[in-house]
Amino acid sequence: GTHPALEVIEQVGIQAIHAHNLALANRFRVGIGLPPSNSAIVCADLPGAAERLRNAGIVAAVRGGLLRTSWHLYNDEHDVDRVLNVAGA
Repeated sequence: GTHPALEVIEQVGIQAIHAHNLALANRFRVGIGLPPSNSAIVCADLPGAAERLRNAGIVAAVRGGLLRTSWHLYNDEHDVDRVLNVAGA
């Protein structure tokens, strides 16, 4: 599986992947009232959101009591909007 994955990265380009991931993370950050950042990983204090996401079949994590999401090439704006909706943001 590594070879096909590396081919996709090479075809899309690391800069384009970073820009895509960052745009999704910043869309999520704005949706929960945080300022934009330069990371595709978002940690936020959203009480009850992890359980709501889990119940909806959405994978997220909790680290240090904060909801942690990470946005990648396989995500799109609809994914962000769904997480915002389910999380109750």
